Amino acid sequence: MKKKRSSNILITGFPNVGKSSLINFLLKRKISIVSSKVQTTNENIQAVLNHNDCQIIFVDTPGIINKKKFYSKKLSREIFKNTEQIDINLFVYDVTKKLTTLKLKKINETISTFKKNYLILNKIDLVKNDHLLQQIEQLNKKICFTETFPVSVKKKIGIENLLEMISKISPYRDWKFNNNNKDIINKDLNFTLSEITREKIFNLLNKELPYVIKIKSLFKKEKNMIVVEQRIIVEKESQKAIIIGQGGSKIKDIGSRSRVEMEKVFKKKVFLDLRVIKN
Repeated sequence: MKKKRSSNILITGFPNVGKSSLINFLLKRKISIVSSKVQTTNENIQAVLNHNDCQIIFVDTPGIINKKKFYSKKLSREIFKNTEQIDINLFVYDVTKKLTTLKLKKINETISTFKKNYLILNKIDLVKNDHLLQQIEQLNKKICFTETFPVSVKKKIGIENLLEMISKISPYRDWKFNNNNKDIINKDLNFTLSEITREKIFNLLNKELPYVIKIKSLFKKEKNMIVVEQRIIVEKESQKAIIIGQGGSKIKDIGSRSRVEMEKVFKKKVFLDLRVIKN
């Protein structure tokens, strides 16, 4: 019987470089919010991918945070939880962005606590080869990465090479999760439903709202449909008004977009009862 391998993989990087898109692509489903708003991932999201004889346990983190607010500090601490359990840190960098001395310092601070660090250069489809090679040379000259992987999550370039390398170097150890399930997420379905709606809020309203929006979700199965009840919890009446919109236009739009995506999850018709309440 062939021995099995397993690795604990952390995903770090600056905000909006494609960390969430990468883990969503690997798992072939949405488990991590994708938005143009900085710091929309507000929890460590763990997911499992069984690739050949290797079980890869991914953790998507909020990333590197520059703001000095308490909430951002709380997010920053998530990166360094249980670092001794991490086999490989995947540092995702947007290759279209300018590399500065400050960024190099922050990268060094982030990766210094991990045994192995892979540099994932994302969005290579948006730059010329000369620029890509220059970025690879600059980053590896200043920082000691174990491996470098140029990828494009959007165009599905280079991901298979990354998975093969992780599988190849992962230590032999027993699998933590039952292999009857190909992909496993340690958040329940209510969390997934909340993330769907939270993503729509950030995409539609963008910078009008802070990062502390909370959503509570419950669902029940009826004969011909799924009934989802969601409560969007805000801190101020003014925030409530923004989400509802003039004549309820915003909340209707959020609800419609969320419902379409929920129906893809359940593969069934969804009735969504969406309301905004002040904490």
